[in-house]
Amino acid sequence: MGSDPYLVFKIIAPIVTVFVFTIFCVGCCKIFQRVCKEQDEHVQTQARAVDPPSVYVIPISLSEDDLHRPPRYSTVQFYESPPAYHELNLKPEACPVEAPPAYSESISPSPSHS
Repeated sequence: MGSDPYLVFKIIAPIVTVFVFTIFCVGCCKIFQRVCKEQDEHVQTQARAVDPPSVYVIPISLSEDDLHRPPRYSTVQFYESPPAYHELNLKPEACPVEAPPAYSESISPSPSHS
């Protein structure tokens, strides 16, 4: 090797230090992720307990015969196709009532920084 008896220690000590530091950081990250996950689950559980999911029911009125019959697809209503794009008119609220002001050029002095 060499004349320095601590040469092996000088080489191995930084490697071991980096290895131990890496293991420590990975452990801390896993603990942090577990705590965050538990907090999220706790918040979700509280949210479900406080506000149960609502179900929106669309009321329909059918006769007793229609309730137990398969749907009739022959009664589908057909709608006319929408007008072509070039045939559409602008909505009145989209057009300004008065013309915009005339363009005028003005030169203002630049602010001085002191």
